[in-house]
Amino acid sequence: MHSRFFSDHLQLPFIGKKGLDKLKCTRVLVVGAGGLGCPVISALASSGIGHIGILDGDKVELKNLARQYLYTPAQVGEWKTAAAVTHLRDRYQETIFKAYPFFVDETNIHAIFSAYDIVIDATDNFPSRLLIGHTGIQLGTPVVYGSIFRSEVQMTVFNNETQRLAIDDVFTLQPTGQGMGCDVSGTYVIGSMVAGMLMANEAIKVLLDLPDKLMGKLLLFDVLSLQKRVIHFSSLQPDPTETTPALKS
Repeated sequence: MHSRFFSDHLQLPFIGKKGLDKLKCTRVLVVGAGGLGCPVISALASSGIGHIGILDGDKVELKNLARQYLYTPAQVGEWKTAAAVTHLRDRYQETIFKAYPFFVDETNIHAIFSAYDIVIDATDNFPSRLLIGHTGIQLGTPVVYGSIFRSEVQMTVFNNETQRLAIDDVFTLQPTGQGMGCDVSGTYVIGSMVAGMLMANEAIKVLLDLPDKLMGKLLLFDVLSLQKRVIHFSSLQPDPTETTPALKS
């Protein structure tokens, strides 16, 4: 059943049966099941990841349903994790999904992260991102970081192979530790979908050791203009006009 379901990938030289078998044995944790997390989770499951953990302490809200498409209006008020698993289990019957209906913090993060091969940071606040990044360093766990500001995607990979970095090694965070939320800045829904798909793609590249991974590199991609920049960390320069976190020099 597994190979037939994912037969599109069997003929690909960079995946094939060997890659499918490896992905089936892989455990991926997605932290955040919102506008980024929903496309991440869907893409991972569609790619044949065998075990997916979903960690989020929020409940489904009507105002977010446009970009959080794993949920329905009938599920408003339910835990996002439970609602997501309900949707996914019917389609991906051989995939194991585990729901963590709470927020990540210092009391639970090490025990949870230790059970996974890679973590995808789909959160929306800097304190969580800092904690995720630093724990990734401590455990030697790769972390795929991604964010969306209006229509601009930012993405990189931390802690893969010999690289050991976290978000505060790349960005100068705002003193409050909080960024401009989607309710204030607005988010291009297609942009959040593209960002989530690219984050899942980066995770697959790490897991299968494919070329051109975003290690030591920050991808900046504007979904509307289709303009792309890839910046090496050693050349990052701060911009005082940035409304998103400033890049460190």
